Amino acid sequence: MLAYKELQDIIDATLEWERNILDLYEVAEIGIKDEDAKSALAFLKDNHVSHLNVLKHIDVKNFGPTVWVRYSRDYRIDDLIPKKAINRDSSAEEICTLILNYEEKLKTFYRDVADHLNSEKQKDLFESLGLFKENQIQRIMSCKNKNLWAG
Repeated sequence: MLAYKELQDIIDATLEWERNILDLYEVAEIGIKDEDAKSALAFLKDNHVSHLNVLKHIDVKNFGPTVWVRYSRDYRIDDLIPKKAINRDSSAEEICTLILNYEEKLKTFYRDVADHLNSEKQKDLFESLGLFKENQIQRIMSCKNKNLWAG
């Protein structure tokens, strides 16, 4: 478990994690050959890039004084994306499953942070970040259920 003293520290950590998801989307683009799957992946990646841009432009000064955030999950990049979890021979399904797992972990992180904030503005911010993750997870599951990643 981690404790954060500054809201900016949380934003900086999540930006790093979100950039790593973007890397996975880019790897998946290379691994997916089916045109329908590529199109679905491009849509998911565009949504992710939009989210990343929102995160990059968050001005923490607009969310009130920073409050100590305790008991948030302590994720290291290796916890989120295990080393050597994918390689150039990984299937599209393996890559997309890894993206899904990563998105789930970040959703949980955002919700944990929201649960431990006292400021309503800051709580709303992290609840909305968690909601974005929930929506992205549903989109990924929809693609998975349509077997777009298979093969």
